[in-house]
Amino acid sequence: MRKSFLASFFIFFFLTFAVMPTYASAAFRVTKVIDGDTIAADIRGKNETIRLLGIDTPETVDPRKTIQCFGQEASNKMKEFVSGKLVILVDDPTQGNRDKYGRLLRYVYLPDAKSTFINGEMVKQGYAFSFREYPTKMLDKFNSFEKYARDHNLGLWSSCPVNTQSPKRETTATSSTTYKPSIVNNSVAVSGEDKDCSDFATQASAQAYFVAKGGPKLDPDKLDADHDGKACESLR
Repeated sequence: MRKSFLASFFIFFFLTFAVMPTYASAAFRVTKVIDGDTIAADIRGKNETIRLLGIDTPETVDPRKTIQCFGQEASNKMKEFVSGKLVILVDDPTQGNRDKYGRLLRYVYLPDAKSTFINGEMVKQGYAFSFREYPTKMLDKFNSFEKYARDHNLGLWSSCPVNTQSPKRETTATSSTTYKPSIVNNSVAVSGEDKDCSDFATQASAQAYFVAKGGPKLDPDKLDADHDGKACESLR
């Protein structure tokens, strides 16, 4: 009787717990690729938007901005990686569960033999930047991936103007790179006339102009009021 009870208990334990998937190991179907750093997936019957942590790709869908250099290529690469496929989503306690837009913040992996790390591959292959505005626990790794892509002239590093890169980059203690102007029709318009923040539609475009005019060392237009290296921070 005792042996029968123990056998039944272990069978119940195995079926109930041993094969129960955890959130980190459960795989979810990608329903849509929104752009190079944002996807949607069916998570237990609910369609959720997921912002990939630690990376930033050129814009393609923001109505306030023009399509940026290599933006479409980044979107296409993300589609190649995950469109219609199962993915594993892993959070980062340092970043919270969702961003201010309600999107889930996740690292994305493929459930293949290599556990392909999509966030990392996008940066390493030159389709995305290491996103320093909101540093994750994997910032150093993303920085090294970016350096690899830059050193090997991969993706956007060989296709976009050297001085017109990510609109959301900033220097950190873990990075030797400097802020790069944003991509606005693949160029930065710099004229001799004086400008103020009201002349720009976004902070990114103001920052591009600011850097092109010699910022942060020089600020002839007085766009960086608090001298922190960011121009027109009141703009979004």
